[in-house]
Amino acid sequence: MKFIKYIFIALIFTSVTSQVFAQFSSPESVTFDSVSNRYFISNTSSSKIMQRDRNNVVTDFVTVGGSIHGVTVYNNKVYVCNGTRVRGYDLTTAAEVFNVLISGSAFLNDLTADANGTLYVSDFSGRRIYKVNTATQEYWIYVPNTTNTPNGVYVDAPRNRLLICCWGASAPVRQVNFADSVISTIITTPYSNCDGISLDRFNNVYISTWGIQSVVRYDINFSGPAVVVATALSNPADIYVNKRTDTLAIPNAGNNTVVFSKLEYPSAVNQVSGEIPNSFSLKQNYPNPFNPNTIISFSIPVNVKSETSNVKLIIYNSLGKIVYNLVNENRNAGSYEVNFDGSNLSSGVYFYTLIINGNTVATKSMILMK
Repeated sequence: MKFIKYIFIALIFTSVTSQVFAQFSSPESVTFDSVSNRYFISNTSSSKIMQRDRNNVVTDFVTVGGSIHGVTVYNNKVYVCNGTRVRGYDLTTAAEVFNVLISGSAFLNDLTADANGTLYVSDFSGRRIYKVNTATQEYWIYVPNTTNTPNGVYVDAPRNRLLICCWGASAPVRQVNFADSVISTIITTPYSNCDGISLDRFNNVYISTWGIQSVVRYDINFSGPAVVVATALSNPADIYVNKRTDTLAIPNAGNNTVVFSKLEYPSAVNQVSGEIPNSFSLKQNYPNPFNPNTIISFSIPVNVKSETSNVKLIIYNSLGKIVYNLVNENRNAGSYEVNFDGSNLSSGVYFYTLIINGNTVATKSMILMK
């Protein structure tokens, strides 16, 4: 069993603290299994899929053999691109349970799964997108000609499309409309050699680029310029955003490391009253029970030591584990409300705690009922 040590560093912009795990072998792609709370990382040089557990221990999961690239998890299996094959391994036993040779493919690079277990697989050299049925092992060409060289793929279900980032100069981001299978260009980026693509829980789009050795972020409509969120990387490959923990996972194929970077977001906190409260308060969320959105309101009195107070609003599950850092910022005295979206959580009882300047003000419970 091979253990990987890690160090803490600071990354630029949205990330406050990052963990860097070393001693991989050209790490190519990262995915996450929410049931077992494990990350899975493919390594092209060693032909191994490695795993990082909830205690940050990294071990070998399975040796695939040959060249491996993209990985994704669906229904207790991890699927991996392996040359011209797609293989699948049981997450409990690591036994191979899926093996499909995609005849006519050239270099299967990345893959992603929809809610029904259909895999979308990019053929880097063949400039195609394949669909693979994980239940029947049938496959077919979905997009016969992507024009550009397809690399990372992502199922954007709310907008009924497949997102594709591309390799090459001035690399475009393309989309395939699931309604009619038409492929089109969303934006031509100023970056070269885009590798991986993923979305966060606020539907921001993250793209890794070898051209500037960085990860950049666009809004969901690509209406504004990109913001660099992590830089000084080394051939950042197929990235993954864990929406439950707000973690950006970046495999650096060039220096054999994987960075797990905590994302911080400006919260959508609205001030609802100009009156200055006399005391701290945390109100019961409304509606409650809720599905999937609810409003949480709180009040902050004047801070005699400074103009602002540091405000944290943290969401916990029934086991006491943090599932969201909803608010983490400085605020003036006033009454506020914030929307909480539980779309990525399962039904159950959750708790939310208001912390002001390091002191816990109150904790209340709420019920997510889907």
